[in-house]
Amino acid sequence: MLGKIDEMLVRFSRLFGTGILQPNLQIGVLLFAFAVIHVATFYTSAQIAWILLWLGYLGVIGVGRAWVANEKQRTAIARKLSDADPDELPDLRLSALLSAIQLFIIIPLLMRSSHSIFGLYSVPEGATISDWMLLGVDLLFRSVLDWSEIYGVQMSSIELDSMGGRHLFMALLLTIDFILIQGLLRIFEIRRTISEGVAAVVRDPEMAYRLGNRAVPSLLLMLEDQDFRGEQCRHVIEALAVLRERNACELIIQRFSDDEIHTTAVAATVAIGHTPPLIYAMKSESKNIRKGAITALRKIASHDTVPTLVSALKSADSEEREHIVRALSSIGKTSYPYLRKALSDTDTQVKLAALQGLTLDKGEALMLLLIGMAQDSDADVRLAVVDAMQRFSDGRVVAPLAAALEDSDERVKRQAKRSLDHLESVAARKGNSSDQ
Repeated sequence: MLGKIDEMLVRFSRLFGTGILQPNLQIGVLLFAFAVIHVATFYTSAQIAWILLWLGYLGVIGVGRAWVANEKQRTAIARKLSDADPDELPDLRLSALLSAIQLFIIIPLLMRSSHSIFGLYSVPEGATISDWMLLGVDLLFRSVLDWSEIYGVQMSSIELDSMGGRHLFMALLLTIDFILIQGLLRIFEIRRTISEGVAAVVRDPEMAYRLGNRAVPSLLLMLEDQDFRGEQCRHVIEALAVLRERNACELIIQRFSDDEIHTTAVAATVAIGHTPPLIYAMKSESKNIRKGAITALRKIASHDTVPTLVSALKSADSEEREHIVRALSSIGKTSYPYLRKALSDTDTQVKLAALQGLTLDKGEALMLLLIGMAQDSDADVRLAVVDAMQRFSDGRVVAPLAAALEDSDERVKRQAKRSLDHLESVAARKGNSSDQ
C-alpha cells in the first residue's frame, strides 16, 4: 500500500518537472508550477485556493520522493546492480531543495485558507498575510529541536484554537520533520556513494561511468595533484575520458609531459574531442606537450584546427613539421593547398608525409609540382613521385616517367615502369570505349 502511494507521488511529481533531464528546463518547470499555485491562491476563492495549496503540498512531497527514488537508482548503478547510465537520469538535488523551500510559502497560505473555510485558529483583528507567514516560521522553529517552546519564542500573534487546527498544525510539523530527516539521510548517502566510487576509480575506471558526472569534481581534484602519478593517474584519466569531461582537458594535457602516461593522456583528449585546449597547447614550451597536442589533433581531424597547424609549421623543427603535416593530411581536402606547399620543404620525411596526404588529390596543381620533383636529389622522394604520377592521365607526365627509367635507383626505375604500364592500360581502355 505504501509502495503504491509512493509510486503515485513520484508520478504526480512529473507535473513539477522531475522527469526532465535538462537542468535549467527542469528547474524552470518546477518554479513555474509553484508560481502558478502561489499566484492563483490570491486571485481565487478560499475553496479553490485550499485545493491548489494541497496540490502544491503533495507536489513538494512528490518531488522529495522522486529524488529519493532517483538516488536509490543511482546507488544501484554504482554498486553494479544496474547497468543504466546515471547521466541519463535527471539530477533532482536542486529541485528537491527548491520544492522544500516552497513549504515556507505553502504552509502559511494553507493554514490561512483552511481557517477561512473551517475557522481553525484564533486570529486577532487586522491580521495580515505577514502574521500567517510568521505562523509558518513558528512551525519551522518547533520542528528544529522545538527550541522555541523551551525559550517561549513565538513570532506570530495567531494562536491554535480548534482541534482540527491542531491536527493540521501537527501534520504540517511532521511533514517538515520528515523532509529534513529524509534530506539529511539522503545527502549522507550521496556523499558516501561518491566517495566510495571515486576511491574505486583509481583501480577500476568503469566506476566513473557508474557514478556519472558527479564523480568529476573529485577526479579533477586528484588530477590537479602533480604528485599523483602512475597507474592510478592513468585510471583517473581514463575515467574522465569515459565521462567526456571537457573541463578535464587542460589537466590531462599537462600530463603529456609524463612519458609513462603520455599515450593514455593523448587518447583521452581524443575521446573527449574538445580542440581549444589542444590548440592552445601547440604554443607550449614543452616539446612532449606539443607533440601530444599534434597527435591528438591528427586523430580528431577537425577542419577548425587547420590555421593553428599551418601557423605551427613556421616555427617547428623537421620532426615536428612531419607530425604537423600528417595531422593536416588527416583533415582532407581543406588542407590540400598547405600540403602542396609542404612539398617544397627541405626535409625528406616532411615531403613524403605531404605526398601521402595528397593521395586523393588529382588536380593539375599537384601534377605540375610532381613533374618538378621528379628530379629530386632524394631517391625516396623520387620513388614516391613516380608512384603518384600514375594517377594523372595526362601526357605531360610521360616524359618525366620515361626519364625515370634511367634513374640511378633501381626502385625508382621499377616504379616508373609500373606507372607507365598503368597509364598505357588506362589509355587503351579509354580508346576501346570510344571505339564502341
